Amino acid sequence: MFWRRAEDLNHRHVHFSSARHVENAGFCSNKITTSLYTWWSGPVKLPWEEFSRASNFYFVIVSALQVWPATSNTGSVPTSLPALLLVVAVSIVLKIQEDRLRHRSDRKANTAFCRRMIDGEFVDSVWTDVQVGDVLKICNRENIPADVVLVASHEPDIDAPRGACHVETMQLDGETNLKGKMVPSVFSNALGASLELQLANFAKLPGHVEVEAPNASTNTFNGMLHVQGYPPAPLSITNVLLRGSTLRNTDYVLGLVVNTGRDTKVMQGARKPPSKESSIYHSIQLMMVGIVILLIILCLAASAGTESAYSAIGLDSHWYLQDGTSNNFFLNTLYFFTLLSSFVSVTLNASIALVQKVIAQFMQWSLDMYDQDSDTAATVRTASLVDELGIITHVFSDKTGTLTQNVMQFRKASINGVSYGRGTTEIGLARLKRLGELPTDEVEALEAGLVCKAGAGKELVNFDDPALDEILRKPLQVGLPSTQEACCREFFLHLALCHTVVTEIFEGKTTLSASSPDEAALVSAAQHFGFEFVDRHHDTVTVRDTTQGERLLRYDVLDVLEFTSARRRMSVIVRNCDTRAISLLCKGADSVMLPLLAPDQDELKLRTEQHMIDHSNDGLRTLVITSKELNEETYLAWSREYRRATSDILELERNAREEPNKIDQLCNELETRLKLLGSTALEDKLQVGVPACIADLVRGGIATWVLTGDKEETAINIAFACQLLDAETDLLVISRRNHSTLESMRAALQNGCQTHPNKEGARKGLVVDGDALELLMKTGTEQAGAQLAFLHYTQQCAAVVACRCAPTQKAELVKLVRRNVRGAATLSIGDGANDVAMIQAAHVGVGISGQEGMQAVNAADFAIAQFRFLRELLLVHGRNNYRRLSVLVYYIFYKNVMMVLSVYWFNTYNAFSGSKWNLEVGYQLYNALFTLFPILWIAMTDRDVSDENSRVLPQLYQLGIRRHYFNAWAATRWVLQGIYESLAVSFVCIYGLLKMSNNGEDPDLYLIGAATLTLAVIIVRVFTTHPSPCSRRLRACHVCTTLRPTPCTHSRT
Repeated sequence: MFWRRAEDLNHRHVHFSSARHVENAGFCSNKITTSLYTWWSGPVKLPWEEFSRASNFYFVIVSALQVWPATSNTGSVPTSLPALLLVVAVSIVLKIQEDRLRHRSDRKANTAFCRRMIDGEFVDSVWTDVQVGDVLKICNRENIPADVVLVASHEPDIDAPRGACHVETMQLDGETNLKGKMVPSVFSNALGASLELQLANFAKLPGHVEVEAPNASTNTFNGMLHVQGYPPAPLSITNVLLRGSTLRNTDYVLGLVVNTGRDTKVMQGARKPPSKESSIYHSIQLMMVGIVILLIILCLAASAGTESAYSAIGLDSHWYLQDGTSNNFFLNTLYFFTLLSSFVSVTLNASIALVQKVIAQFMQWSLDMYDQDSDTAATVRTASLVDELGIITHVFSDKTGTLTQNVMQFRKASINGVSYGRGTTEIGLARLKRLGELPTDEVEALEAGLVCKAGAGKELVNFDDPALDEILRKPLQVGLPSTQEACCREFFLHLALCHTVVTEIFEGKTTLSASSPDEAALVSAAQHFGFEFVDRHHDTVTVRDTTQGERLLRYDVLDVLEFTSARRRMSVIVRNCDTRAISLLCKGADSVMLPLLAPDQDELKLRTEQHMIDHSNDGLRTLVITSKELNEETYLAWSREYRRATSDILELERNAREEPNKIDQLCNELETRLKLLGSTALEDKLQVGVPACIADLVRGGIATWVLTGDKEETAINIAFACQLLDAETDLLVISRRNHSTLESMRAALQNGCQTHPNKEGARKGLVVDGDALELLMKTGTEQAGAQLAFLHYTQQCAAVVACRCAPTQKAELVKLVRRNVRGAATLSIGDGANDVAMIQAAHVGVGISGQEGMQAVNAADFAIAQFRFLRELLLVHGRNNYRRLSVLVYYIFYKNVMMVLSVYWFNTYNAFSGSKWNLEVGYQLYNALFTLFPILWIAMTDRDVSDENSRVLPQLYQLGIRRHYFNAWAATRWVLQGIYESLAVSFVCIYGLLKMSNNGEDPDLYLIGAATLTLAVIIVRVFTTHPSPCSRRLRACHVCTTLRPTPCTHSRT
């Protein structure tokens, strides 16, 4: 076997034959390196990174000036250097410690065990030995060393080869469900069923694989398999095992390596997350600029004072005052810059980082954010944002799995225009109570579970209607008309066939692994009603029909038209193994499925739509089920075109980028004139504590947006059920149905801004659908005006619901608010891979470790197990963190200003000679010891009110939204306080210690300086003992009881 790089840089060719002719064709090795530093780069890179930071570079300059005799006030000794080196050393040690973990992880991955074919035999090797073109043998539950194309798999039944395996991609994308993989049909037909036969035949099989250039898309793979004597066969992601995944449910597979090391998809996607910094950190940089400007002004004034003193007093004539240096204005300015350099604290950044780390650890230890059911504690992934949690103005939340449990239950169905399923849901009950359509006694009965069938924990089917069971169990010729019985059977057979569910056998137990909770619930519903999905053998699906006795039904799966966010539907083309009839089975969202129906179904369509509206009013997720019979000639003609399109790598790449392409065009041509079978209705219950959490967020002044892919009725009813909206909310609905043009949308939004709620104290709310957002978010002059009206109205709303919302639209909404609303601090929370873009677009991202894997958690700054913990995260920890960090920053600037200016005022008495009245060691210990640890303790533990009061009074959070603790006026007050106290300390010591020596004379210089230093330490220490007086606490509680939620009303475009 040999391999070489193709001349076309957009693709690579991997050749396989009986001999390897080229040992190195320029592809990278399989060694990975995620560490940032090595033993030869670290000694240069680490100091460069530290000293290139503005604050550290500032003190490098100061140390250099202290060494220069002409500007030194420390006898050419760099006294600020030890503190700087200590801070830098601590930072370097922390970076090295983090990088050691990366080195350890790299070493573990690079030295992992694998089996690599050399000269026709498998040899034990390590991962770093693997090269492009190698054939690997991977056994069950082993990790995949590189990106490999499947060559063969273990066949349990030699007479009926499957060519299939399953992988778990938990480490790749965070999803826990198994994904089915298939050996390309060319290999499965040519190689045989036993391992010996597979190896022998593969060695004789000349050909090559043409694959795409390395990229980061783990959901797509484009390639072509060229084998001599066989037509070219397309390769997709179902034929490839990616590095980072784990083989499951298969004894072994053989794979041809096509990507190694940094060229693998998982390493291509290993990009740094977007850099985020808190608003306090950004303000600190501005404060430092202001402090430095003030320092320069003082230095210039002092240098001018020196010039004035030399000329006014005639210092040039006093020979005993001469030190041999010339009276140079520039040098004097640099001298005073060195003298007053402690205006900026060398410990500022280190103190903030230390406090943030400790606070982050306290948050992770919090029992109030610990979920006992899943044994999951809160996780802080970005400690530098702990204070940003205290100023959040907008929360953008996903619905499924975030507000709801994402544990789907099959509750109701509409089949051939007949609705099946009784009872209501928690969301439906909330709607009926809101509308006043239920008498009190019936409400109590429903709440007690006497009318609605109680849910059975996390079972996937919670259906109550004997009529449907009776129809399915009766012979076709008995009872109801045969058409209804046949439709019911066809409906559930459709559910048993149209999916990508796979079975896994582990320790003798068979389980189903689905790509989503919806599919698991639908397949379980089919089994509940007598159509059990048994297994998937290669391209054949077996279903056990128990409605009329027991019999096995077998269908060949000819094609799978996969679900995408653009198509919003999926289809399978199956052939009945008995009758040879070909059928297209399709399911998807009603907004895309109903326009695809065949004519002459208007009455059935209207009844089904009404049933879906009723189901949506109960908060159920609906899905339209359709089918279509295909004749052999039509399918073969379409199949030829489809195979040709899927064999074109350019078309595959366009399809992966969701650009116009031949593949989607052919899918659309086939998915027309569909027969409507009915619709399903799944319940996704609200998580515990969601309504109370959202109510408290609103009381705290946080505007809450729910972004969901559900239809409008479902989204509205769930918003009411979780108290995002209430009966007194003045609700505006913007959709393409009632506002077909951009101008009408803008007019409705502008009118909404000018009108006031009908009832006093009522709130405004907005519901907008994805089609309207698509029109609003386009670029252009008209869209800019509509976006401005949209933003103005949303800033008057306590809640916004966006339905039928695509993942890209979620991120666009977050960016729109973040960029254009002055003072906005956004937080996005979600649980699935489709929420990653939204999470990364916000100032703060929160992931929920739910049913859809860990991809959202891995992309987030914070992770929690349940939505209700968001209240604790923001209203308690976020509020305290923001206030503590604000006090810490102000205090460090304040104490330095006070101490440094006391020296400056002293110089007004000595003709600005630049003298100091305390020893340098006291000067340095003031910052590093005497005043450092008390404020660190306060910044880690202080509370102005108890945590319970923070929960009871969410209005306290509004102080953070209004930047009450950290703003320009507060910073000015602290600086002015430092200036005032420096004046007081200086003049008290200068004039209060006159004639205080033992001999009745004035004290010497260093005695006054020692007294000044002592007073300064006492004053700043006394301050730390009373950071939150009781009177302030009581006053804050009194004020907050009168506060009302007032979202930000200023916007800019």
